[in-house]
Amino acid sequence: MTSVKSLSAFERLIWTPPWVKWNPDANHDLTWGMNILFGLAASFSVANLYYSHPILNILADDFDISDQQSSLVPTLTQAGYAVGLLFIVPVGDIVRRRPMILSLIFMTSLIWLGCTLTQSFSAFLGLSFLVGLLTVTPQLMFPLAVQYAPQRHRATMISIVMSGLVFGVLVARLLSGIVTQFTSWRNVYWVSFGLQVLVWIFLFFTMPDYPALSPGTSYPRILLKIATLPFRKPELTQSSLIAFLTMGMFTSFWTTLTFQLADTFHLSTLAIGLFALIGISPVFLNPIISRLLISRLHPHGSLIIAHLLTIAAICIGTWVGTFSLAGPVIWAFFGDLGMNTIIVSNRVAIAHVDPKAQNAVNSVYMVHTFCGQLFGTAVGNALYAQGGWTWSGAFNVAQMIAGLFVLALRGPHEKRWIGWRGGWSLRKPRAEENAQTSAAQVDVEAINEDIVTEVPTEIPTEDEGTKEKVEDGVQKEEGTRDHYKKLEA
Repeated sequence: MTSVKSLSAFERLIWTPPWVKWNPDANHDLTWGMNILFGLAASFSVANLYYSHPILNILADDFDISDQQSSLVPTLTQAGYAVGLLFIVPVGDIVRRRPMILSLIFMTSLIWLGCTLTQSFSAFLGLSFLVGLLTVTPQLMFPLAVQYAPQRHRATMISIVMSGLVFGVLVARLLSGIVTQFTSWRNVYWVSFGLQVLVWIFLFFTMPDYPALSPGTSYPRILLKIATLPFRKPELTQSSLIAFLTMGMFTSFWTTLTFQLADTFHLSTLAIGLFALIGISPVFLNPIISRLLISRLHPHGSLIIAHLLTIAAICIGTWVGTFSLAGPVIWAFFGDLGMNTIIVSNRVAIAHVDPKAQNAVNSVYMVHTFCGQLFGTAVGNALYAQGGWTWSGAFNVAQMIAGLFVLALRGPHEKRWIGWRGGWSLRKPRAEENAQTSAAQVDVEAINEDIVTEVPTEIPTEDEGTKEKVEDGVQKEEGTRDHYKKLEA
């Protein structure tokens, strides 16, 4: 009797309103409103991983523990997140995404409430690990944006979700530092709890019940695919290595920046927290960059431009940053803009890798990203301790040059592991899109028939999309005329 009641409660939790039930015959292109909601969901979810970073000393005082013990909070939270990337995100390929996402947000908010209320540090530590484990919702949003975004808007829509992710990372640290400066740290957690509940409500009433990508695949099989994908898909491995190096640069900069601003320029904790506002600015420019650059070039082209921009920003920031605040400002603005462009270009590049296992592909990519963050933080801090700002800056330049080298090993149209076969052109081909079907059209029927639809890496602009529609209309009209002529004969 108890199991029936619990099942009934779970069914009510994942109940699907009639207006969002899946209709295979309807148009399921991702709308701008849903795209923005995905970005906000990613932002408010990933923020859970970073609220504790600027307030570790406050947590130590409140729980009456040492600073070293309080540093276990972000460590265990990130460890939980890594486990979630490996073992929870791949489940998105074999189950319906709507109930999975709603369940994750609901459980995370309940556990977060426990973090807010507990007076025990041991309980707080254990709950923080569970929060990290379940805070993988943003990584389920990216495959949905890739799959259902209209081709001509795919780069822009991916960049909106990406911007939400970066916005959440930076705003969490900023909000937590400022609020805790004037009130209790628990108020920050209460605000986060309310935001998560709000996101859950909006998604419950608006998110379509997307079908599973590979409903017949077993969980062990999808885990095995994660282990084999990097050895079978050169484009995924190339993009993952670039992400590793890029995120290593990003985390190295932002962790060593705190010491540089405090030791060299003697800024207060509040001023250092407000410095994150500079890093937030490129987030709002990224959709524009995606529209004007990424959607018009092969991902290889936009990656080269973004790497060169980032290297220039690091060189200027490293040199000028030894004697002027202008250096870190330039680096924070243009470096983050370059980093965002690299990540979005990577997402476009791997969009076609395996349409029936997009979450497994995302897990491989994100594990490399996470390892890059750990690598950048550890090495960057060690070099800063030895040689200061110049040494850590040189390390970041080396990482970006290494990213360019990885990019140069394999050309934009190469199908194998190394080489430039297929040409050097970095422009997006004007043809080919009509010969391939968008991943947004991959539905339950196609999956059951084992039709693997390849998502094109190249993305048509709006003008080209309009032109294609006109040409399709002319062809249909000519076909109709021929049909009637045959009937008359």
